[in-house]
Amino acid sequence: VFCLNSQAMWEIFILNTPLVPKTISRMSSLQNFVGLSVSDGYIATGSETNEVFIYHKAFPMPALSFKFYSSDPLSGNEEDDSAQFITSVCWRGQSSTLVAANSTGNVKILEMT
Repeated sequence: VFCLNSQAMWEIFILNTPLVPKTISRMSSLQNFVGLSVSDGYIATGSETNEVFIYHKAFPMPALSFKFYSSDPLSGNEEDDSAQFITSVCWRGQSSTLVAANSTGNVKILEMT
């Protein structure tokens, strides 16, 4: 079970164990819904820093992260667009493929290897 605590940090309560929550570090959501998806012990979350974080339920720190960048249409250069945020994350079935989208509609298909 996931919940957002009073400090805007995600906490995990594993069912059938003593109710001592595990706090996922660095994951906060102060103003925007940032998406959450779970598959086979992995937890994918969006963020207000325009990054996707992937956690494993056994560890409080991210196992992986991916930063969304904006591409300049003229130069093709990628630019940090930290004013945006990740709005949606979804695992593809029971696979290691994750689809994520940010607040500008930029969609990425990510493969965890």
